[in-house]
Amino acid sequence: MKRIVVFGIGNLIMQDDGIGVRVVKAIQKDLTAHDIITIIGETDFQYCFEQILSDDFIFIIDAMYQNKNPGNIQVIPLHEALKNHTKLRTQHEFSLLDSIALHYPNIQGYIIGIEVLEIGFSSELSKFLNSCFNQTCINILNSILKLTKKAADKYVYCDPCQSDSY
Repeated sequence: MKRIVVFGIGNLIMQDDGIGVRVVKAIQKDLTAHDIITIIGETDFQYCFEQILSDDFIFIIDAMYQNKNPGNIQVIPLHEALKNHTKLRTQHEFSLLDSIALHYPNIQGYIIGIEVLEIGFSSELSKFLNSCFNQTCINILNSILKLTKKAADKYVYCDPCQSDSY
């Protein structure tokens, strides 16, 4: 079986921008119990890229701004994100996606974006994202487990259920 790797991306001192890192830290123990590797990349896309093997199945968890309701979770198949990454509005994935597209164009996985409310200098999430943080963690953990099971069963890309897709 391929390695399954979950990356937490974001800047912890830029308010909601750090949501990806915070979520991965919160669900790390549950992911590890399912033999899923977690990497806290924060803003170091080069470190993240160096951790990827060509046959990995990856998830990138990051803040996004797609003009949706704050807290909305979007699950985007990685192959779609690689084709359309200039349409994604995130601060960190551009460089990481550029590297992945160049070196691992056939890698499988998903980007899970969490719609932000506020980006500013603060080590705390906005009150709104903080109020739904636990449910966000549960939803993302369940999505990862469901998508990895489908991928293991079928070895193909799967469409996320009940999530926005690109």
